[in-house]
Amino acid sequence: MKKVLTIAGSDSSGGAGIQADLKTFAAYGVYGMSVITALTAQNTTGVQAVLDVPPDFVAEQLASVFEDIRPDAVKIGMLSSAVIVEELAKALKAYQVDNIVLDPVMGATSGSSLIKGEAVEAMETALFPMAAVITPNLREAEVLAKRPLPSKAAMAEAAQEIAQEYGCAVLIKRAEGAPDADDYLYADGRGLWIEGAHIDNPNTHGTGCTLSSAIAAGLAQGLALEAAVQKAKAYIDGAIRVGLDLGKGRGPLHHGYRQFPEIN
Repeated sequence: MKKVLTIAGSDSSGGAGIQADLKTFAAYGVYGMSVITALTAQNTTGVQAVLDVPPDFVAEQLASVFEDIRPDAVKIGMLSSAVIVEELAKALKAYQVDNIVLDPVMGATSGSSLIKGEAVEAMETALFPMAAVITPNLREAEVLAKRPLPSKAAMAEAAQEIAQEYGCAVLIKRAEGAPDADDYLYADGRGLWIEGAHIDNPNTHGTGCTLSSAIAAGLAQGLALEAAVQKAKAYIDGAIRVGLDLGKGRGPLHHGYRQFPEIN
């Protein structure tokens, strides 16, 4: 069985973060492990509180995993402080980790901020060059590109610039509310649109976490990056399309829609 590690924050409502990642790994048939970087008091309406895990304990969790069950791929999500980023980068470099999928989480679906400004700069310097692919949404890509990206042409241009600057592939996810759900992947000197239809469902809490976890699972299973992204995109499409409706705000996806169709 292939093994995938998620390094991310905990979402108490189960729709995003560590919980979404582990559900995605189970749906893909890979063995999931976790290193928790932060605890959040969070639900479908927003983030009520965040408690960072001490950086040395993040490193202890990582060591426990790698010294026993080495993962075939690693997904990185919420890293709320520069100190945690730096501690993590040092450990990942020491373990010579392959197949890193980094989702530069800067905010929740509700719009709540989940990261300190200095942590973004630390990620850019210490972690982006180690990643196989980074998966910013449009707002996060605008932060990285340091300018608005009002069109698909601007998205494509920014993806190429970011990829060339940091030496990693880049997948920019289309903004919610756009007429389509096309994402742009730039890897190995070429770019392409990963097409997707707009689905009329506001319940998309945890979509970014789920997509990056699905890509990591695909890489662990030996898929090339483009194929892993295409497969992940199809999985997300199905998880949104079934129309799960939980909570008072932006509800979660149905991660288990393939295994438990009777719940739909």
